[in-house]
Amino acid sequence: MNVEMNDTVKAWQARIHEAQANGAPLRIRGAGTKDFYGTCVGDVLDTRAHAGIVSYEPTELVVTVRAGTPWAELQRVLDEQQQCLPFEPPFVAQGATVGGVVNAGLTGAARLYVGGIRDYVLGAHLLNAQGELLKFGGQVMKNVAGYDVSRLLVGSMGVLGLMTQVSLKVLPQPKEVLTLRLSCDFHSAQVLCRRFLVKPIAVTGSAWLEGVLSVRLAGMPAAVNAGVSMLGDWAHELVGGTFVRVGDVQAVAFWTALQEQSQPHFTASPSDDHALWRAVLPTAVDALAVHADMGLAMWGGALRWLWAVEDLSVPFKAAGGHATCYRTPRSGRVCMAAPTASNEQRVQTALKAQFDPKHLFNRHRFDTVTHAGPATVETYHVP
Repeated sequence: MNVEMNDTVKAWQARIHEAQANGAPLRIRGAGTKDFYGTCVGDVLDTRAHAGIVSYEPTELVVTVRAGTPWAELQRVLDEQQQCLPFEPPFVAQGATVGGVVNAGLTGAARLYVGGIRDYVLGAHLLNAQGELLKFGGQVMKNVAGYDVSRLLVGSMGVLGLMTQVSLKVLPQPKEVLTLRLSCDFHSAQVLCRRFLVKPIAVTGSAWLEGVLSVRLAGMPAAVNAGVSMLGDWAHELVGGTFVRVGDVQAVAFWTALQEQSQPHFTASPSDDHALWRAVLPTAVDALAVHADMGLAMWGGALRWLWAVEDLSVPFKAAGGHATCYRTPRSGRVCMAAPTASNEQRVQTALKAQFDPKHLFNRHRFDTVTHAGPATVETYHVP
């Protein structure tokens, strides 16, 4: 499908044609906030020159934005209309771009309660490995006939093509937000958080760290107040404890540190041999039965951030989840990428062959990471 192009997109097309001719890989990069995440090879194709809001219709709850736009700029525009994208991607303060956010697919504490990035993507424009500019989806929810390729791009880390713009569904900002805390062990926190999934309560975030469960409620005042009452009853019933309200400034600082991954649990490893693992389990699974190290837990215990020496991919896969080596240790010890089932890997390989048969884009981004260099199998795991 023909799509209008500006000079930046035309220059990118020329770069892609040149790379095709030379067989040289291209490394798609925005602000580089996630350069540590996977292997990065090839000549940098910087997306930040292609920035700006293409269209924004507050009454329609949809915004279309170029891929190189800083996420913070998009947030500022939405704030002016008291609207938001509630899934809290990381590294916004460090300059993360819209394209980088969508392609990484990483979300914050609200993911389990408000949905992930994929739930908000309506359409996207993409340059494929032949330099063709393709359009997928549109600007309304019911606009897809056939495969919804725009949502397939979420979490692909740019290995399928160069996203030029994306359309996103936005939501009104909540009228009231507050955070409560409860001292309890990890098992009790996980049992309590499971209530959030089966009861009508205005929870938009949960995190357990160092013996303290933090729960954020957001929405209309009546819904928030009802949630406070329900949480109080559950805490007394399940833990024999009491939730305490956190001051607004302290609460914002806490959730921001989690979103930006500046909280000390993310930034300091116990030794050079430890790697930081991002591990996800079904909410019904007892997380401690899979790995005893409690670490930092979010999404009601379904998402865990664990420092470990051993490869955690095997036990978490056996329990029905997955674990990704998020930050490799300084020692250069072997770290495995997230495993995928054989049928899932076949689908991913077939998709890559269709979009980018010569592996020009972000070559080896999802490979096994070793001290000696990248491996040869390239797969990715949907967040």
